[in-house]
Amino acid sequence: MRAALLAVVPALIRAAPSGYAEPLACRPCHQQVYDRYAATPMGRSFYLPGANPDIADWNAKYRHQASGQHFEMFRRDNDRFVLRYRMEHGRRVDLLERKVTHVMGSGERALSFLHQTAEGRLFELPVSWYSQERAWAMSPGYDREKHAGFTRQVNNKCMFCHNGYPDVRPETSRPGWDADVLFPLKLPMGIDCQRCHGPGLKHASSGKPADVVNPAKLSPERSLEVCMQCHYQTTTFPLPDSLRRFQRPFFSYTPGEPLGNYMVYFDQPPGAGYEEKFEIVGAAYRFRQSRCFRESGGRMTCLTCHSPHGPSRGTAAECSTCHPTVTGHPERDTRDCAACHMPKRRTEDVVHVAMTDHKIVRRPPPGDLVAQRREKTDAEQTYQGAVIQVYPAPEPADEIMTAIAQVREKANLEAGIRRLEAALRKQPPRSLEAPFELGQALKAVGRNEDAIKAYRKAIEADPGYPQPWNNMANLLAAAGQRTEAIEAYRRAIAAAPWDAEIRVNLGLTLLDDDRVEEARQAFAGAVAANPSSAEAQANLGAMLLLMGQKAQAQVHLETALALDPNHAKARGNLAIASRK
Repeated sequence: MRAALLAVVPALIRAAPSGYAEPLACRPCHQQVYDRYAATPMGRSFYLPGANPDIADWNAKYRHQASGQHFEMFRRDNDRFVLRYRMEHGRRVDLLERKVTHVMGSGERALSFLHQTAEGRLFELPVSWYSQERAWAMSPGYDREKHAGFTRQVNNKCMFCHNGYPDVRPETSRPGWDADVLFPLKLPMGIDCQRCHGPGLKHASSGKPADVVNPAKLSPERSLEVCMQCHYQTTTFPLPDSLRRFQRPFFSYTPGEPLGNYMVYFDQPPGAGYEEKFEIVGAAYRFRQSRCFRESGGRMTCLTCHSPHGPSRGTAAECSTCHPTVTGHPERDTRDCAACHMPKRRTEDVVHVAMTDHKIVRRPPPGDLVAQRREKTDAEQTYQGAVIQVYPAPEPADEIMTAIAQVREKANLEAGIRRLEAALRKQPPRSLEAPFELGQALKAVGRNEDAIKAYRKAIEADPGYPQPWNNMANLLAAAGQRTEAIEAYRRAIAAAPWDAEIRVNLGLTLLDDDRVEEARQAFAGAVAANPSSAEAQANLGAMLLLMGQKAQAQVHLETALALDPNHAKARGNLAIASRK
């Protein structure tokens, strides 16, 4: 048994951020616990291909009916690849092949596969392996005619819950930025001890228990929050489910501190018809709705049934603490209480997975809880209505955050704008997030001049933040104020030189200003900054076509279509470029 456990230990090697020890530093003093934890789903949450035994079929073909695309999963030498193409008149078109560089997920229910580029971008591949069905299918959110393909980037929010803390560049993990993240090429390999015990560098040097967090010695609320940092998600669909506190970097939560100091959580209000939603990352969310939890007086936590260092210990014995006699259950001591009172259900957001429902109920819901279901359409995912704060308990100081929650996903846009404007009049912002979010909301309702003013306030708070510069420049360009827009784009590029979108926007504005060669340079810069950007490739191709350079244009237009076969302008321009 020990040999099998040790086989996965090297997967925990990582580059540690400041204050954090390399995970292997924990092993000399805690070998048995370390090795046991390394075999858990959290310990195997992120790894290099080949670090754990393959459970996916790497000699497989899959056709996605909605998009008409074919996928082939195969090995070449010791590497794993995903190939996508369409069949057109008997031949393969729109071919794109990507090497799997990382695996996300333990495989208990599913595996997602990632490709990391040389500059550090991580892209989710469009197909996943679903362990319960032992089959390939589209990754969550991809089962539609027009899907993200190979262009969906992994961001800081994804990495926060699927892996240990990476040693990211400060400018790519700053508050408010989660659009085009460059991760280090040396990434953490699995959720390590420090996600529950806090930064361990000092403890590894001193050996003193006081220099590290022991969740078992925290209050029940703080202990539960250690799990809630990743398992309390009110919804994966647009709401928003949570907002980080202003000026808190992504990877800054420390076990033992109040989770509400780091994150604020939101939900639909009671009576909106979402009370029984069941989604894949909602274990703690559903658990907190249970009568058992609410009436336990804080005694019931995740640790009541789960051991973080090994298999769950939940049995009828835990239930008998509060239910020593149960009418109609004479076989109580040997019965699996969870089978009926915490049944497995198919999740609404990851439709190829069934999970244990952590809302403990007297009787299971009616019907077939694991019946096949389709992915929701965009319209079915859209929520229009008020958004309420659900954790921590709202305080007057949270009003700006709650107002932002109304507008972030446009759930309650008009009322949210009024609420946010009123809140900012009472409580002037000290950081950029609030005026930036107000600018986004004002732009969404067409109040462009007011949006520009809001963006300017965000820039005053932090001149080095690229998004207000870019978004303000977009509005200035649309209003014909191209000189000012171009200057704003250049300020945004100086703050985020790796961001292709900003360079594309600059190129389009330069082109409108008849500065053709400068526009070409901007589009070329966008491609150099992010070769995986279909928009950058398409615009450079269109620019070269305009300049009469058909052969070069064709190369970039074909690349754009390989990245995004749904890019209509690239397809139209390619038809022109291909004419003799």
